[in-house]
Amino acid sequence: MKQLFTTLALLNALMLGQPTHAGTALPLYEVQYRTKVSGVGITLTRSLTEEQGHYHLQQSGKAFLVKLKEESHFTVDGDQILGERFHYQLSGVTKRQREVHYDPSAGIIRSLRKKTWTEHPWAADVLDRLSQQEQMRLLLMQADEPPEHMTLKVVDGPKIKPKRFELVEQATLDTAAGTLRTVQYRLVHDDPDERSSDTWLAVDHSFLMVRTEHEERGSKTVVEISQAVIDGMPLSADGTSKN
Repeated sequence: MKQLFTTLALLNALMLGQPTHAGTALPLYEVQYRTKVSGVGITLTRSLTEEQGHYHLQQSGKAFLVKLKEESHFTVDGDQILGERFHYQLSGVTKRQREVHYDPSAGIIRSLRKKTWTEHPWAADVLDRLSQQEQMRLLLMQADEPPEHMTLKVVDGPKIKPKRFELVEQATLDTAAGTLRTVQYRLVHDDPDERSSDTWLAVDHSFLMVRTEHEERGSKTVVEISQAVIDGMPLSADGTSKN
């Protein structure tokens, strides 16, 4: 059961509908991912939608007696995601809840973790655990070449932590959704004993996340795309988006 909790949380650790409206900074999507826990297949669903400049990113998964649901609300200003609110709920045999509320008018960010609220000074570049993935995507879309390094600030309870990613390689990846050109990034830790995390993002599909690998204490968990709708078009077996 502990492994199940870890797997459902892995998409936050870096770990997508409706057609794109004119002028949206981020292409919208709905994606399904597959993973396994103790040999049992699990489907994780993620979607990004938008209404009048406000984005809603949500993901969910369910297995056995555990249900995960989380969502992030934000806007986009140039190359920066501006958080509005975040909510994480794990229910079932174990219950966990996390929240982040952004209040730029009051100059504060409030964060809930382990039933305790903490406050931080508001800053435009502070992200939640879910919106950080869209920030990475946004930076890659606006770059001429994938940067060698990216650093993002993420709030989680009493701490705002920098998360540093380094480019590993650009490679073609075979997935259930097709053969995709990807860039691979690795989360860099100061402590070598920390869990290793690698993420692959699709170059030809607005850097949609297509695969993650996490390894800790000799145990590896893989989460990989199985199907997707991007800009209202399904991803075909050859890795292209078609009507």
